[in-house]
Amino acid sequence: MFGKRTRREFLSQAGTLAAAGVLAASLPEQHAGAATTKGPHDFAIVEGHRDMWEISGRTRLPGADNHLPITSHLVPRLIEAGMTVCIAPAGGGDSLEERDDTQDLLEGGLRVLDLYLTDIAQSKGMASLLLTKSDIPSGPTRGKVKFFIDMEGAGAIQSSQPEPMIPKERNLALVRQFFRLGVRGIQLTHNGRNQVADGRGVDKVGGKLTPFGVEVVKEMNRLGMMVGVAHLSTNAIIHVAEISKTPIVSTHQNLESVTHSNPPVEITDEEAKIIAKTGGIVGIRYHSNTATPYTKLAQEVEYLCKLIGPEHIGVGWLGHDKANPSSHDIEGHLTKPRTFTGPEAQTVYEHYDNFIKALSERGLTDEQIGLVLGGNYLRIWKQILPEA
Repeated sequence: MFGKRTRREFLSQAGTLAAAGVLAASLPEQHAGAATTKGPHDFAIVEGHRDMWEISGRTRLPGADNHLPITSHLVPRLIEAGMTVCIAPAGGGDSLEERDDTQDLLEGGLRVLDLYLTDIAQSKGMASLLLTKSDIPSGPTRGKVKFFIDMEGAGAIQSSQPEPMIPKERNLALVRQFFRLGVRGIQLTHNGRNQVADGRGVDKVGGKLTPFGVEVVKEMNRLGMMVGVAHLSTNAIIHVAEISKTPIVSTHQNLESVTHSNPPVEITDEEAKIIAKTGGIVGIRYHSNTATPYTKLAQEVEYLCKLIGPEHIGVGWLGHDKANPSSHDIEGHLTKPRTFTGPEAQTVYEHYDNFIKALSERGLTDEQIGLVLGGNYLRIWKQILPEA
């Protein structure tokens, strides 16, 4: 299929060829042997979307350590794994889990953000916020991890009764306030509908952005915030791509052509191309209910390399680890006694080590692996974040 070219030579040209539309959609059948000698600590790793199930769950447990769940439990595991930056949906928003199922959108958003900011401030320098271009790491950071604060849904920034006659400056006040508090990205919707746009979970095709949504994107561009389209409906993704002056990002969505979930949150190949055309990233995430999740993810990366190029791929999340083996279970505090196997019985370090090996086995070079693991996010942040 590739003539005399090796798989590595082929993939090194994949982005250019994909843009020209000359690559077939099917995955090659042949496999290259693992060639990399590198592990997680050799790359700048950016985790694109760490949901706060564990953090919220630990705050309900006794013990002083669980009052600082990020510093006491999460940060040590991320550092051990070689994590450079963790993108955390910590501004609150449309996701019920972030607001403990009860609080109003704005109140819950502020509480969740306070939890992160208060906890990180107690980390004695092990954790810090990524706020400006000067905060962007140039490579792996041993013994430290940065948090990029995202919002999963724009529900917390909408006004209670938006009216056409209200000046847009008033409607956008909450965008600016969350920015001042350290938020550097907003996913425009979660699964549902808000005053910005339609979420994919209720209307896959949906409509365009609302007038308020258009102003939100423009203000995010002006401030220097990452525009997130994960969970967004198709027509809204197209609209965002048309108006955003900076690359747009889906932090944690797999392709429809690879897998399906309920609610249906995956994106199509065409939507992936639209995101990539802005210079953006498609961030894939862990495949549950499969015996070989990292092999499957690596196959999806290979497919995306041919579809949009390795410079437009990221990693959202590689699954639950042994300290948090399922969404509501925490090591030592399991709701029901269970024996976990596979990734759920491994560390975060082991997840990334296995994934890196799987990528290498699919033929990606160390340089391409570095782009997928985090280099692409660093590139975008250098474009969009404020100078200081």
